[in-house]
Amino acid sequence: MEEFITFIAVFGGLGIFLLGMDLLSSGTKSLAGARLRQLLDSFLKNKAGGVGFGVILTLLFQSSSAASVVLVGFVDASLITFKQTLPVLLGTGIGTTITTQLISFNVGNFALLFVGLGFFIRNFAKGGWKHGGQIILGFGVLFFGMKLMSDGMEPLRDNDQFINALLYLENPLAGMAAGMMFTALIQSSAAFIGILITLCNSGLLSFEASLPLILGTNIGTTVTALLAAMTASYPGRKLAVANALFRLIGALIFIWLLTPWASLTAAISGQAASNARLLANAHTIFNFLMAFTMLPATGLIGKLAEKLVPVPKEKPVHALQHLNKDLLSSPELSMPFLQKEIEDMGNLVYKMVERCMDPFFHRDEKAIKQIRTWEEKTDFYREEINQFLVKLNESKPMETWSEEVFRLMHVVNELEQVADIVSVNIIRQGEKWLHNRIDFSPDGKKELENYHQRCLKQLERALILMHNWDQNQALKMKRKYRKYALMAFDLERRHYKRLLSPNTLSLESSKMHMELLNLLRIINSRATNFGRLVFMSEELE
Repeated sequence: MEEFITFIAVFGGLGIFLLGMDLLSSGTKSLAGARLRQLLDSFLKNKAGGVGFGVILTLLFQSSSAASVVLVGFVDASLITFKQTLPVLLGTGIGTTITTQLISFNVGNFALLFVGLGFFIRNFAKGGWKHGGQIILGFGVLFFGMKLMSDGMEPLRDNDQFINALLYLENPLAGMAAGMMFTALIQSSAAFIGILITLCNSGLLSFEASLPLILGTNIGTTVTALLAAMTASYPGRKLAVANALFRLIGALIFIWLLTPWASLTAAISGQAASNARLLANAHTIFNFLMAFTMLPATGLIGKLAEKLVPVPKEKPVHALQHLNKDLLSSPELSMPFLQKEIEDMGNLVYKMVERCMDPFFHRDEKAIKQIRTWEEKTDFYREEINQFLVKLNESKPMETWSEEVFRLMHVVNELEQVADIVSVNIIRQGEKWLHNRIDFSPDGKKELENYHQRCLKQLERALILMHNWDQNQALKMKRKYRKYALMAFDLERRHYKRLLSPNTLSLESSKMHMELLNLLRIINSRATNFGRLVFMSEELE
């Protein structure tokens, strides 16, 4: 019975500890997540900046495992290159040491003060203070969970079976294997280090015995990223393998340097340092030394990863390349991936519009088959993106979403409408056109070709606007729309004039000419709606 009560105390304490980390991560992501794109541009100009970005990314997620998964997504979304991510991986290891240093201080007796303070700030403050309150609350819950674990482990000091199990971990290889498995299980090296600190504070684990466990936890963080990379792109898989290589090489080097590592840590920490402080410092020293020694070798590790990861065959016809379930925890951080996915959909719709006139101008039957294939993929994009947004709403209420998310939802709708105009209306007319021998008059064909090009140009402006919702660009689109609307009216007038002249070609193709002109005008209007979204969003704000 006593063992069961101990298990409940430790297990419950671990749950509260992980809850604290989740609150802490959620608060930091809400506070800084929306600025992530700007941070990418600022930090990734050189290797040192990449290491710094890795530190920030890990602080946001409170987990180098989760940070590595997001990095895989960044590479997949082409937000950063594979080469740029290698220094970032080293920075994620340093990022975990900051959390470890904070939780190594014995502040469990003040944990409830942090909980109370954080709760009231989060619930009654506004703006950034609200997120700051959640960070304080997260730390309080985290420290309280550590205190519960520490109190729960008190009876284990006299448990012979538990002591013998810990003695078994004094074997360096066994300790490293155990650290790797436990970290892979809970998917957070900082959380596992917190458990080690609790064991050290309770006197159940010596500082020397914890060193191989620290090495194991660094390897264990790579497991989550490796699993995520199984469905990732080729660069994403290379990144996950490079991350594993960094950690594995570092651990294999330090496993032979346990004594010098322990001596260096003791010298830096001072004689009065507790085992918990020694453990946190050892973790910090390892990650800093690994980053310092591995940074010049990032190119070599990258080449090795390229050799280990086979070049993929063709990607599946229908598959999202950027959005995945790991992004559902944060609308702010999912924004670049959502935008990239919609950009891909937009490029596909652009190709549909680009080829939609080929059956009429060149009697190209292959264009119809190609557009049908693209239509299926645009339908897939719409359904999958909408499904992602529904799941996002389940994890994060819609009220917390930024205006950018809603704007992109409108964009998906507009792209779908354009794709439907092409696949349902224009292509149906194209199929009829191919079954007869009617032709446009030379002037009529030239006019349709000209207006089709204007329509493509407006759609191109709309897709560019997605990168930067600029007012001036939106105004330019509105002016162009008015110009093209007048142009369409003028083209109608010219066509009617030709009908009154003895021109058989214009007469026979008149209905098709007017139908196509009207459909292209609707596509032009749909594309212009991208610009209207800029002003609509500002009016709502």
